[in-house]
Amino acid sequence: MSARRAALAIGVSDAPPLPYLGGAVNGAREFHAWARGFGYESRLVTDEDEPVTAARLRGEFEALLSGDAFHRLIIYFAGHGVIRELDQGLWLLSDWNAELRAVAVEVLRRRLALYRINQVAIFADACRSLPADVDTADLTPDGLLGRGPGPRSATMSVDKFIAAQDGTEAFMIPGGDPDEDRCLFSGVAISALWGTQKEAFSKIVPGMVTSRSLGAYLQAEVPRLAETYRLKLVPSVSPTFPDLDDVYYGDGPVVQAPVFPPWPPAGALRIGRAAPQDEGRETVADDALEHRMRAQDRPDHFETGSGFAVDGDHVTGVWTAAGVHAEAAGRPDWWRLGQPAPAPLAHPVPALLHLAGGLFVAVTALPGFIGSVVATGTGAAALIYRDVYAPPDEARPTEAAISALERGGLRADNALDLAAELRIGKHLDPVRGVLGAYLYDSVADVESIRRMAYGYIRHDQPIPYDIALLADLEAAPDDHGLLLVTVPAVAARSPRTDKESNLPWTFSATPEAVGVVGGHWPMVRQGWAYLDDDPGSALVRPGLAELAPELTAARFSTFPHAAGLRLAKLFALTP
Repeated sequence: MSARRAALAIGVSDAPPLPYLGGAVNGAREFHAWARGFGYESRLVTDEDEPVTAARLRGEFEALLSGDAFHRLIIYFAGHGVIRELDQGLWLLSDWNAELRAVAVEVLRRRLALYRINQVAIFADACRSLPADVDTADLTPDGLLGRGPGPRSATMSVDKFIAAQDGTEAFMIPGGDPDEDRCLFSGVAISALWGTQKEAFSKIVPGMVTSRSLGAYLQAEVPRLAETYRLKLVPSVSPTFPDLDDVYYGDGPVVQAPVFPPWPPAGALRIGRAAPQDEGRETVADDALEHRMRAQDRPDHFETGSGFAVDGDHVTGVWTAAGVHAEAAGRPDWWRLGQPAPAPLAHPVPALLHLAGGLFVAVTALPGFIGSVVATGTGAAALIYRDVYAPPDEARPTEAAISALERGGLRADNALDLAAELRIGKHLDPVRGVLGAYLYDSVADVESIRRMAYGYIRHDQPIPYDIALLADLEAAPDDHGLLLVTVPAVAARSPRTDKESNLPWTFSATPEAVGVVGGHWPMVRQGWAYLDDDPGSALVRPGLAELAPELTAARFSTFPHAAGLRLAKLFALTP
């Protein structure tokens, strides 16, 4: 095992037109000093002398990753940020407003799994507010790195220490002069990493600061300190490094810690924020969206056993594959699909719902399921699948999860437990399984996603495309145009949380199996950013990834008219 350890500390103070954040550069300098002091190969990237652009940052990563394999890589970022989709954090660089691009943290983390790294830790002191305007909502996510030198690791572990919960702000505390400005979260975290805070030491491994002890300390101390300034700041932590291989302080050289000045008194401080404010955001309010999902008039049967109901816009037509017939079921917002109607569908088929406003909602028609879509000006804000005879209450968990996403309320620090909860009903609605898979992906837990994929096969259901993609499954088309994937065997492991211990299928062994993929493209917008991770995969039709920049800002895959026609042509779909 490589013992190489490295760090990249990034500070972006000036990202116009957003407020200047002197504390971002200060935090990056302090983190760089800690990393060097404890033997990490560390690089410092700030905008003190030149802007921090995607090209510059890409070069720094490539130079750092060009050598031998790593045991641990730590990435620190301080600056402006927003949250989009499910735990999809975006870091805003110096030229974000001109280029309309931002660092896609999860895409970057996923690509690092191709660079022979055992552990990745992410420390991020940036807001995770919802996008404040159309331009911010429509930023192009940039994963910075291309394909790495090795196969994707299914065992890379990830620690995350994020300043703010999804949908909330981070804060900077001004000092006596700009060199003393400190980002609140970073100040607490860095002092703990130097071993100066006894409350951050592990109770299990004395004398050491570990992933879990650091996380617990941050979740206690950051809110306490924020409260003294009449602020609310609750960090999101996800410590997943293996026990005894998760030490940040206490197993390295003895280093003299710097002297940390006391935090200034609250008084009349002007508190700096690290993100655009969430004002005037053009979206459906979370309570209104949940009400619309629950109030939607949805059919409880179709003769074909498959179809869609749409609220918010009329459907002028459904584009689908040859041999599949789509027709309005007595009203313009109910459509049923069959082979041909009224014969039931025999297998999943791709479909494009052509809305009266011109947009195309890209979905998959599933045998035995009716999909319910809530449309807004940007497309599909919600998508829920229900068994054709399911009672309305069966959709409540999915409705609640989508509503929480809309307000930025799915807590990433609770990813493992929340993913387990969503898995309980994944066979009742594939959307639930997909959301759970993205939560597992946020902590690089590929094996749990593969357990989910096997679960669909066991229940004789197609594996949602997003799950096949996130699980890195090998695919091959069959004679009927369906995608078949091989799910590798997964070994049993110990449960990681109390909730998991009560759900044996979250940690039990699963055998190798072959299943059918339900769809030909990601169900949710954020999955499109992963399509170019493996250009040789049969999961990704040539030309599909090139459509990703055309997606609208809707949560579920939606395209403008011209791009929708290109997607239809790619898969030979006709109205």
